[in-house]
Amino acid sequence: MRTPPRVLASLVAAGTAVASLALLALVAGASPLDALRSLAAGSLGSRAALGETLVRSTGLVLTAMAGCLALKAGVLNIGLEGQFLAGAAAAAAAGAALPAAPLPTRFLVLAAAAAAGALWVVPAALLAEKREVPEVLSTILLNLVAATAVSGLVRGALRDPAGDYPQSRPLPDAVRLGPLLAGSRATAAFLFAFAAAAGLAILLAATPLGLKLRAIGLSPKAARAIGLPRARLRLLAFAASGALAGLAGGLEVLAVTGRLYDPFSAGVGYSGLAAALLGQAQPVPSAAAALVLAALGAGSSAMQRDTGVPAALASLVPGVVVLTVLAARARAARSAP
Repeated sequence: MRTPPRVLASLVAAGTAVASLALLALVAGASPLDALRSLAAGSLGSRAALGETLVRSTGLVLTAMAGCLALKAGVLNIGLEGQFLAGAAAAAAAGAALPAAPLPTRFLVLAAAAAAGALWVVPAALLAEKREVPEVLSTILLNLVAATAVSGLVRGALRDPAGDYPQSRPLPDAVRLGPLLAGSRATAAFLFAFAAAAGLAILLAATPLGLKLRAIGLSPKAARAIGLPRARLRLLAFAASGALAGLAGGLEVLAVTGRLYDPFSAGVGYSGLAAALLGQAQPVPSAAAALVLAALGAGSSAMQRDTGVPAALASLVPGVVVLTVLAARARAARSAP
């Protein structure tokens, strides 16, 4: 019996990840078995370790969902990192300026983050529609603009006058999300992220809007022939993708950091896009891939401490896995009848 393509892709990804980690451990002069054991313990071996994995998964899952939504509609949104940063900046600005009323302020902070992420895609969407500038180019350039803007804001308009380090004013403690369990940094933010993944899966699979978005992504000519407003739907998908990435940045401020600083993101948007590619733009598999990448990031520090394998080497694994899976899919597509 032939193995289903998605199962095969998952097996290839898992095998590549393990092989890559083992090879990197050997290069670093450590035992591959000890490195893998330490990685597992550092990501899942205790309440604190599991909490760290869940904390990291929040931004990755939401940016992965942003990538899924864009890819399903045929939009190559490479600017998730910039939209994440735009959302974080808006959340930091709004949270520090609003009163310390937990529920209303949290809602407004997240609304500001989502709006900032959605607005950050507008230049790329307009350039693609009016000037036929590829969104791959414009969105990746907007990532650089967002990083520069964050650097300027924490040294200028948003800088905390009470601190020496370039960072924004802190959000009030009453507004920030607290840990769900003692001894863990995990907050309700990760529940929100996985609920968003479930909601997106339902929207794409079981609603008329989801069918329309998938139609313009699968066959733009056929969608145009049956009268679907392709430009409007693409803009909707683009803006919603940016809003999800902006929400990820807002939750990072609200639940983890409490403020904005420079540099703020460790490639969350790029890793989320990698998870979306690994999950073939399907929300549930992409969320699972994001959780695995979060565990890899959380466990890499323990691996470095226990075995001497540099944590930076673990950051190479997602890229190797993505390239391997994409190559396997390309080969399968060529050999298909």
